[in-house]
Amino acid sequence: MQVTKSLDYAVRSLTFIGHAPVTKHSMREISERQYIPLNYLAKIMRRLVKKGLVRSSVGPDGGYTLRKSPSEISLRDIYEAIEGEIRMVDCMEKDSVCRLYESCPQLPVWDRVQLSMIKLLEETTLEDILKGAGTAKIN
Repeated sequence: MQVTKSLDYAVRSLTFIGHAPVTKHSMREISERQYIPLNYLAKIMRRLVKKGLVRSSVGPDGGYTLRKSPSEISLRDIYEAIEGEIRMVDCMEKDSVCRLYESCPQLPVWDRVQLSMIKLLEETTLEDILKGAGTAKIN
């Protein structure tokens, strides 16, 4: 499994903003400091605003700030803002049921992987990343 470029950029952007969460950061500043193409960043920031993770203000003093404290933003929040619902395989999608669902030997494994990943993403906050403690314990 691999983290998408969009998710990586979203976490990098939020981490950058999180170092000074009440300061307004311009799109250009985030783009230049985090080496994210401006057009790509614009799409990411729209998703983060839409999901309520950041606040956007326009005008000469405009920019982006966190809408919540870093301790209230989990990696799951960020993941779902960018990627949508977490699911390991298509058969785990809410509206579809695979024909092999009842007898699939893989399903329990993927289900455990998905539950473990969700737990880790929920337990890891932006604050953890800011403190350099982005590695929550896996039980």
